[in-house]
Amino acid sequence: MTHPLRLKVLITMIALLGGAAVAHAVSTRLFSLDSASTLSAGKLDGTAVTSTGTVIAGVTTERLSLESVAVARCMVTAADGTSYVGTGNAGKIFRLKGDKLESFADTGEMMVASLALAADGGLYAGTLPKGKIFKIDTAGKPTLLVQPEGAEHVWALVRDEAKKTLFAATGPQGKLFAIDDKGKADVYYDSEAAHLMAMVRDADGTLYVGTSDDALLVRLRGAGRAEIVHDFEGNELTALDLRDGMIAVAANLFPKASPSVPKKTGTDDKSDSEDKTDAKVEPPKPGKGALWRVDKAGRAERVFESEQGHITAVQWAAGGALYAATGKEGHIYRIEASGEHALWVDVDERQVLALDMIGKRPLFVTADGAAVYKVLPGPARDALWTSKVLDAQFQARWGQLSWRGEGKLRFQTRSGNTEKPDGTWTDWSGELTTAGPIRSPAARFLQLRVRLGAEPGTVIYAIKAYYLPANQPVTLRELSAAPKPPTSPTPGNKPGADGSGVPAASSVYAIKWKAENPDGDRVRYRLRYRPESAKALRQILQEIEVLTEDHYDWATDSIADGYYRIEVVASDELENPGDRALDSKLLSEPVLIDNHAPRVLELRYDAGKGVVSGVAEDTLGPISQLEFNVDGQKWQPSYPADDLFDTAREPFQITLPRLPAGEHVVAVRALDARNNLGSAELELTVK
Repeated sequence: MTHPLRLKVLITMIALLGGAAVAHAVSTRLFSLDSASTLSAGKLDGTAVTSTGTVIAGVTTERLSLESVAVARCMVTAADGTSYVGTGNAGKIFRLKGDKLESFADTGEMMVASLALAADGGLYAGTLPKGKIFKIDTAGKPTLLVQPEGAEHVWALVRDEAKKTLFAATGPQGKLFAIDDKGKADVYYDSEAAHLMAMVRDADGTLYVGTSDDALLVRLRGAGRAEIVHDFEGNELTALDLRDGMIAVAANLFPKASPSVPKKTGTDDKSDSEDKTDAKVEPPKPGKGALWRVDKAGRAERVFESEQGHITAVQWAAGGALYAATGKEGHIYRIEASGEHALWVDVDERQVLALDMIGKRPLFVTADGAAVYKVLPGPARDALWTSKVLDAQFQARWGQLSWRGEGKLRFQTRSGNTEKPDGTWTDWSGELTTAGPIRSPAARFLQLRVRLGAEPGTVIYAIKAYYLPANQPVTLRELSAAPKPPTSPTPGNKPGADGSGVPAASSVYAIKWKAENPDGDRVRYRLRYRPESAKALRQILQEIEVLTEDHYDWATDSIADGYYRIEVVASDELENPGDRALDSKLLSEPVLIDNHAPRVLELRYDAGKGVVSGVAEDTLGPISQLEFNVDGQKWQPSYPADDLFDTAREPFQITLPRLPAGEHVVAVRALDARNNLGSAELELTVK
């Protein structure tokens, strides 16, 4: 007769086996690069990735290093094409004239944060952390023009030549200063914000400023004549640009304690001179940002979002397009008027901080390894796109490489077993111009690159690389087996000395284990057991029973008492053919199976002493509890003759309470360590 528990499991396993017959594992896997996100994760060299998920030829850049400089913070270009770059952390200004990049001026401050051109060919430079503004002559000699009261950071400078006035947006008191040629600084606008981060001027003299920590775009038509154009999401307007009455706005949300925007710390009872923050200059923690365009009527439209980094600089391009630089991955995006966008430039430095992409000689500057980049004219003639490193998780054999695209495309691959390509990786393979087998050796990691021909219309839509990872065995650990908890007291038992009934021992053992399955294959488990001293293993499950869970309830009522070892075998045969399937085994520690009750023997009554004696005996032991009652009354505890429950045979003597004359029944019960219960009764006569 089949045990009910086994029958239930058998029915379940037959159903599972039936299901397995129609389930087909897909061992061959695929790297699919066919979206803007997966393609943008690659390295661009003269290529661009569009928001529609294509790779096209882009622009080529040339890097000019700024040696011993940490940050290139700002940039301005004169009418003759000469560009000036403000840097930190030594407060120097560099000049790029033609192809020559050289040191031009030294302010002696920590950082030049803002620049503006002067009519005489010189410059104005705003610095931090002391809020000084310098006039730089054509020879590069700096002269302190003014140090506006309460200013520590001069974030933006705009020159109004018609009014002979230099405007300075500052922090941490959120003031805009109007400065004449003699250095006299008047407060033009005193905001509630901590910092005025960005500023642009319209042709009619109207000024627009962006604030932090409240991300407001403010319009100023005159001294103190401020109106809020728009309140943006986020906590900082980092960059502004204006063309034909349209304003491009970079609105960012930084982590709460972002060091890029120190907060105003003064209270109402402090003077302006006391209202300061720490002037420590550090790169900002990456935030997230959005690019907006605002029309003359103040209508704001979000045109681009950057979830992976804040926007550091913006600039209008021809045809209503925009350039936006980011402060995390060293990216420059081009956003078309239609809303479509492309990752246009990708450099190794983390932050692109200033742009001049529309001049005769397009430029941008970076931090985290300060550099000036020239954007070379025309589309790249040898545009190259390199994928991110592709991880097969395990050693893998490479299959076909295929793609969808237009034009002349030349693919190469390389492979290795380190997460970052190094000298242990293979060289780049020979070129593939049509789909075919990947020519790199088996490894865990794969990288591919493609060269785009210079023909118009060359584009990559999608790339697929197939591979077969080596099969991985399951790791088994923490195998255990224990009787399931009893569910109710033994029927008919009276409450014991502790006020509760004696629960019934269960003969069902819960077998459990943990399995680490690195490649996610479906796993079949087999269970076997043997007596501790034996070698031959016996099956717990029949072969038709397909167990895929990491536990099993084993009915042991037909198993002789003793110590046993249980073995679990894990196989991934359900998803791998015979020659590739792998097995793992784990043997348990000895498990006690004890389903038989102890016996109460040799009961005798000594009337003279009023004592009942006997022996409690178990096959395995130890005896764990003794109790007695008289005439079916309350169960009372008793102890062995030596007071210790430590052996499988325990003699005992029970001193009975004073009993009235007549016939009586004394019951004695014993429990073993597994809660198996045995009992016996003795009839006696008291005279």
